[in-house]
Order: sequence, then C-alpha cells, then structure tokens
Amino acid sequence: MRMADGPLHAGGAQRRTVAGVRGGAAFDGPDWVAEERPVALEFNGVAQAVMLATPLDLEDFALGFALSEGLLDAPGELHGLEAVESPEGITLKLQIAARCMARLKARRRALAGRTGCGLCGIESLAQLERPLAPLPPG
Repeated sequence: MRMADGPLHAGGAQRRTVAGVRGGAAFDGPDWVAEERPVALEFNGVAQAVMLATPLDLEDFALGFALSEGLLDAPGELHGLEAVESPEGITLKLQIAARCMARLKARRRALAGRTGCGLCGIESLAQLERPLAPLPPG
C-alpha cells in the first residue's frame, strides 16, 4: 500500500486536501497531516503539565517525559498508567513510586513555553478556556 492510499496509523494522521510547493512546483491535492491533541500528565493525582501530542504510543510518551524530566530514575518506578479521554483531550494518570512523588512535589516543575501551541505552562485540561475544535473533513 502506498502512503497516499491508506492511513499511516489510526489516530496518528488524517488525510487532508492541502496546497503547497514541492520541487518548485505548486500543487493542490491530498496529503497526510499529523493529528495532535492536548495530553495532560498527572502523577499520583497531581496535575503536572499539558502538551500537544499525537495520540499514539502514549505510554511511551508518558514514560519518556517522566524520565527526561528527572521525575523517575528508572522505568520500574512507573507502577501504572491509565489514559482517560475527554472532549478537552487525554489525561494520562501515572502511578509512580512514593519517593519520586516526594521529589516531584519538592520541585514542582515550571515549564517555560518552548512552542507557540498555547498550552505550555498549564498543568491540567481543566485550565483550557475552551475545547479545541477538530478540523473539518478535508
């Protein structure tokens, strides 16, 4: 199957009509556009951060976030993960070791906005002013 004929992964991208320039020539036709949703990370019931992410491999996304932010020292400190969908986005509820939670509470992450998505710096989906509307079918 060619990429133009079918989905890459369910929920990962949507086929849309787009206009652009490739190889110096203008085009107008179907292409794949990544799907992103607000994804909130909650550790032992404490809201930590919200980011835009493709809603695939969310377990890996959550574990990678926790490790790269120094909230966990090893993958084994993540004891459970539940993904809860709502109209506002997806909340990833992570259960982590008690000593990791004490460290998280002591340092309370301050995320400096590194992108222009408008979500950086909020801690939970409840802080969104309005749900993001899905794109119309293309």
